[in-house]
Amino acid sequence: MAAKQQTIYELSIVPLIKANPFETAQESLTYFSNLKKALDTLHTALGAQGWSGTVSYSSVYRGLKSRGWFRHIFVVEGVRYFELKITTQILNPHLTTLGIDEMPTPRKRY
Repeated sequence: MAAKQQTIYELSIVPLIKANPFETAQESLTYFSNLKKALDTLHTALGAQGWSGTVSYSSVYRGLKSRGWFRHIFVVEGVRYFELKITTQILNPHLTTLGIDEMPTPRKRY
């Protein structure tokens, strides 16, 4: 029996401002199997840190359906602080042959 494919959502937070100029900004990745739960978690985290929850479910859903990704940059007084990216990923993708043809059978030698 083949494994069932499932769509999961990759939520990525990319900091655009470095608190310490000598270290590299680390991207934060989180995966969810349910888009509503992903946005609920995002709104909870944004609210806990004092950010407004300007990301709506319908805008994310429409962006994912039309482009396959959603992006929102959080800006305060003209300064870009971080970028939110939501993309879909396929869990258990169908296996392919990777473009490799079948090996030809060797000729018999007499």
